[in-house]
Amino acid sequence: MKWIFSVFLFLSFSIHAAPLVIHHADSSKTTLSFEQITQDIPSSGFATHLPWYEGAKSFTGMRVSDLIAHLGAKDIGAVSFVALNDYAATTTIADIQKYEPIVAYLMEGKRMKVRDKGPYWLVFNTDGYPETNNEVFYTQMVWQIDEIILHPKK
Repeated sequence: MKWIFSVFLFLSFSIHAAPLVIHHADSSKTTLSFEQITQDIPSSGFATHLPWYEGAKSFTGMRVSDLIAHLGAKDIGAVSFVALNDYAATTTIADIQKYEPIVAYLMEGKRMKVRDKGPYWLVFNTDGYPETNNEVFYTQMVWQIDEIILHPKK
């Protein structure tokens, strides 16, 4: 009976591990654990209104630009975000630099679960940048991200 509990305990930790796979422009890939993301990449946050919620919500995560810098990626032209259900959207590097979206892993100070749009969600600060408060940017706000693809400049 004790071994069954140990197996369930192990599985529960691995389910919450939420690795993030990054595909580089040179076809290599990097897998980052939640711990690596939160310990090695600076966090950033903001509160903003989004069409999926009443009132403002606070988000904490890593700026996409900080992720790119952490990976040492150069000459990136766009970044695609891929969800667990394979929905994907691409954001240009110009918009990433201008609007500083984050790959959020906390909402209201709590780690996001899959049922709450986690484990990772690309979020634009629609209050800080009102020009992002529209359908064009909403479709880029991929939730349940498990993969990120870095595209080279063309």
